[in-house]
Amino acid sequence: MAIKPEIIRHIPFFADLTEDDVRRVAQATIERRYERGEIILLEGEHGGALYFVREGLVKIFKTSPEGKEQVLRLIASGHTFNDVPALDDGPNPASAAAMEPSVVYLIEGTALRRLMVERPAVAAATVKTLAVALRHLVALVEDLSFRRVTARVAKILLEQEKQEEAQDAQQAKQPPSHRLTQQEMAAMAGTAREVVGRALKELEAAGAIQLRRGHIRVISRERLRLLA
Repeated sequence: MAIKPEIIRHIPFFADLTEDDVRRVAQATIERRYERGEIILLEGEHGGALYFVREGLVKIFKTSPEGKEQVLRLIASGHTFNDVPALDDGPNPASAAAMEPSVVYLIEGTALRRLMVERPAVAAATVKTLAVALRHLVALVEDLSFRRVTARVAKILLEQEKQEEAQDAQQAKQPPSHRLTQQEMAAMAGTAREVVGRALKELEAAGAIQLRRGHIRVISRERLRLLA
């Protein structure tokens, strides 16, 4: 399926390219579709491709030898992942899976690296994208090291609310975004599901959220921010 050049401009790496260059990238772009839970790439594999989420939601995660999962980041539509292997041709540092039906674009690392040499604007966008990813990882280390679980859960809920607002603003007809389960929150917060359950009850007692039959409704973002 041919990729429309105007869609390529939504990818930060290619926003400032000429029309001819955008067409070149579009011709090298592959579209793939994934169902909820389907693996997109595995940690340790070689492939060196850059991925862009056109629709849906993707989780980036690592798995311990004992099978424990740590979610590093959720990638919503409009954002890239697997940037580093696309640049250094090394192994994937983490795995990726679709959290809901997703449309993902794939651009081979060789094509990206060639454009970086030929087009300074692509190289500049690459540096900016990697800087954002580094800031996220530093924040993740800070959360896991210094924040209580209740604060981590409050932050996760705030980020989910922000993501849903952005989705509503961009694509009003888009299906509702995936609501995180307690197990998924536990994987993001680096703890057990039972501990997340207790944290949610603390947030409810503080008047920040409301729990009804397993569903979470944010009733005070300001209190969530204070608790986070």
